[in-house]
Amino acid sequence: MAERISHEFALPDDPFLDRFCSGYAPTDRYFRNRECFKADKGRSSPPTYVFRVAEHGPVVGYCAFAFRKQPHPDDAHATKARYLVIYMIGVDLPFQGIQNPLTPGQTYAASITAVLGCMARSKPDCVGLSLWVRSTNALAMAFYRKVGFAEDPGGPSQRDGGDPLLTMRKILS
Repeated sequence: MAERISHEFALPDDPFLDRFCSGYAPTDRYFRNRECFKADKGRSSPPTYVFRVAEHGPVVGYCAFAFRKQPHPDDAHATKARYLVIYMIGVDLPFQGIQNPLTPGQTYAASITAVLGCMARSKPDCVGLSLWVRSTNALAMAFYRKVGFAEDPGGPSQRDGGDPLLTMRKILS
């Protein structure tokens, strides 16, 4: 199978981070300010990946994620299971809505989420992917639904002082 998109750990000296523009200021600030990089360890926390068109090719986007135990199967449950938790994800403006030629019918954003799904499946005890999205961000919610995520039945919760955040999950089969 052809590689959908190239990915590797993001490095704090990545010069593209200064130019990265997803069109959403909080996402752009998160990646540009490099606060997630721990200078003493030389890596990011949570792990942050850069996604490219091809190895050493143009940057498509970035994603910060980690494997964490979360309430399962929804926020209302006391039992927990391991998820790949997406903390921040962004696609550079020139690649938004653009089809990935290596996966006909799939945008670059969908290719990134497909790679994340493969990473989740590589962990034997991982049950799915999880993320938070602003309940007012209809465009993002529609995209996540299109790639297999569903809203947590527990509904939105206030987590950061802004618009209520909704947990969305993609359960692995």
